[in-house]
Amino acid sequence: MSEGSVPERTLAGTARVEAFSDGVMAIAITLLILEIRVPEHEPGRLLQALGHIWPSYVAYLASFMTIGVVWMNHHTFFGRLRRIDHVLRWWNLMLLLGISLVPFPTMVVAENVVHGTHRDAVVAVGLYGIVGVLMTVPWAPMWWRLAKRPEMLKPGLGADYARRESWRAWPGILVYGVCVGVGFLSPIAALVLYLLVATFYGLSNKGWTAPSEDDPDDE
Repeated sequence: MSEGSVPERTLAGTARVEAFSDGVMAIAITLLILEIRVPEHEPGRLLQALGHIWPSYVAYLASFMTIGVVWMNHHTFFGRLRRIDHVLRWWNLMLLLGISLVPFPTMVVAENVVHGTHRDAVVAVGLYGIVGVLMTVPWAPMWWRLAKRPEMLKPGLGADYARRESWRAWPGILVYGVCVGVGFLSPIAALVLYLLVATFYGLSNKGWTAPSEDDPDDE
């Protein structure tokens, strides 16, 4: 065993962590639709009432895309792993904490971005941005851990690869922070930016650096 490597007995397979994570994300993404309720309306005014709650649809789409893209990135991340240790398990748990919170700010945004006061709308998109940061931050230390313990990566991948990938977390953290600031001027614009963050990570879900050709990608 090389100096600084993780003893094999401290490492474990990834299957249980992946299954648990998939379950948490599946529940979180399902809860989103439960926040869209049939609006109260007078007879013959259903169509207008459904149009009146359009912020709920936008908030739902933003959150659905966000959790869905996190799931894709999570799937890719674990596809790069050979084994996992207790530190990665903890950071993965922190990631799931952020994901499990998403339905709450989604509901707050849906109820306040248009039909609440401007101050309430600002608070709503600010809360959404804070949860977005909480959900994005764990990615950096997860990759840092792999840079420190590259033996947990699949053959063909190493510390340099992990260090490069760790930078992918920072644009999201920055943009979520910018969105909170934009929300003071235009909560609706901030909500659109949240959609763009999800799009960015969706387009780059395979990472910034292609793995070695000798490393078989997961199906």
